[in-house]
Amino acid sequence: MPKQIDHEQRRSEISQAVWQVVGENGLEGLTLRAVAAAAGCTTGMVTHYFRDKKALLAHARQVMHRRMAARIDAMPMRGTAREGLYAVAEQALPLDEERRLEAVVWSYFQLATRIDPELLHEHTASHASWIRRLTVMVRAALPGRPEPADLEGRVRVLVACLDGLALNAVTDPGAYPPELQRRVLAIQLDLILEGNLTP
Repeated sequence: MPKQIDHEQRRSEISQAVWQVVGENGLEGLTLRAVAAAAGCTTGMVTHYFRDKKALLAHARQVMHRRMAARIDAMPMRGTAREGLYAVAEQALPLDEERRLEAVVWSYFQLATRIDPELLHEHTASHASWIRRLTVMVRAALPGRPEPADLEGRVRVLVACLDGLALNAVTDPGAYPPELQRRVLAIQLDLILEGNLTP
């Protein structure tokens, strides 16, 4: 009787191999052959699930987005709206090995979107989802009812801070240790929630 193949399990194994390869060798090292070696299978098996390097990278970005969303959804939301916002925003920072690898994948993906419309579309969808989540939380943490343009500006400032911190922390981790990242985020939230951003 032919052996039954668990396709979801195989796809998951290859997905983990993509993460491993990018984490160890960067985007330049992400090849079908390298992923096959890391997954312990043939390149033919990899191409059965992912047609090329771009598909591998897009999948890695999707997995990164799902992993972060799952962590946030599993968090117990206790305390004030401001504390909840801080806890969620912190998930975007490379404060441990899991999030560091996610930030590495994200940073390589960002570079790739500059020259690839399909990858840009993937980024745009995931980024819009992140913006919607933060918008709800920033609105809840702000006193009063902010004007839509003011609310959007505050959310974009927060996203720019998180993106900049993540990129700098994976580029020069010694200069951006976890405690500094947390302190910068706390300062930025003070400015976003209490400062006047209107010129």
